[in-house]
Amino acid sequence: MAIDALPETQRMAIVLRRYEEMPYEEIGEVLELSVPAVKSVLFRARAKLRERLRRYLNCLDEVR
Repeated sequence: MAIDALPETQRMAIVLRRYEEMPYEEIGEVLELSVPAVKSVLFRARAKLRERLRRYLNCLDEVR
């Protein structure tokens, strides 16, 4: 799974935001980060996920 390949902090931030629907402030408390740091971690994590999934998503576009 692509998310499993992320560094722990990035993985946790994605899970807490996307699946637990936590606000940035709460994620910051859990991960002991400021809100701007949480946003930065999430930005980098999403970029890594997009890159890892790019080939897969391109294949899906070709099938359609």
